[in-house]
Amino acid sequence: MSNKQVGKGRRSSPKKNPKRQKNYGKGESLGYAANVALDDFYTRASHFSTRATHKQRAKAFVKYCKRQKMRDVRDIDKPFVLQFGAYVKTRLEVGYWWPDGSIDKPVSVAYAHNLISTVNILMRAFRGDDELKVSAREVLGVCRNSMRTREIQADIVDTQHAANLAIAKGFERGAAVMMLDRAWGMRVREAILQDLDRMKREVLATGEAAILEGCKGGRKCRSRTIKVNEFRLEALNYAIEVRPQGSRNLLSETDTVKRFLLRELNPCRPLLKSAGVPTFHELRAGFAQDIYEEVMQGPSPLKQPIRDKVMDRVARDEVARQLGHNRRGVAGAYVGGVRNAA
Repeated sequence: MSNKQVGKGRRSSPKKNPKRQKNYGKGESLGYAANVALDDFYTRASHFSTRATHKQRAKAFVKYCKRQKMRDVRDIDKPFVLQFGAYVKTRLEVGYWWPDGSIDKPVSVAYAHNLISTVNILMRAFRGDDELKVSAREVLGVCRNSMRTREIQADIVDTQHAANLAIAKGFERGAAVMMLDRAWGMRVREAILQDLDRMKREVLATGEAAILEGCKGGRKCRSRTIKVNEFRLEALNYAIEVRPQGSRNLLSETDTVKRFLLRELNPCRPLLKSAGVPTFHELRAGFAQDIYEEVMQGPSPLKQPIRDKVMDRVARDEVARQLGHNRRGVAGAYVGGVRNAA
């Protein structure tokens, strides 16, 4: 062995600094890099629906970047983000005409806000800071109107019909999610992950149960307790009956939430629509309306003008508590607004 080889191992290649690589080292293609950045930001093991939603919206920003010959996220600055905001603002009314004659169709105020929000998240995912964050309200010049105006389409009878259709197709656990969403006001993820044994124990002991598992944004709180009634007990017992053996919730040992959504729940969406219920979230709105009308002893603002503003506030507080928001203003997105007050 020569002297040059003695004591010298293989020299490792120097580590590359992501900040010095195109798209911060997330990939050569801007669209691919955006997806990787969002996966890294939220982690690939969670926030499946959130990541999917942001990825879908990010396509509009990626398309705009390519139109503007912007190929590297490192070159994006605050003026460019504001320029994108101005483009989205133009689309609010008549759409956007590009020089080559192609047209980007108009978007709603709510979706425009969502596009700006996604760009803020995307830039934070790439850069690790909020230096390029912009206010959607300031950029667009209009506020998002989250007040519900259309009547709720999620009767208990329609929900039960949809559940029966799902059972007939072999999606018993999908039917259980429908029932839990409508009866207990759960989000889909909450219905999937809820500890059904714990709920049953609490119902037997106190006549009510807390919604604890799978809550959005860390909103797990014991104050979100819901009194049992005949329909809620029926939904809970059915979920316990069809859950996988040995499981406390609707997932089997080999299941993930993502797999459950794809294989069990997605096939149930057209069945829900065929029964007259547009979405799973509509089931939660139906629950919210039930709570409001129970407190008010009268119809929701979606049916008649508000007569008692004091009781209206009490009812909205109760809706917000049982939905897990604890913010009165959020109730308007479910039961309608106060602008109808007499």
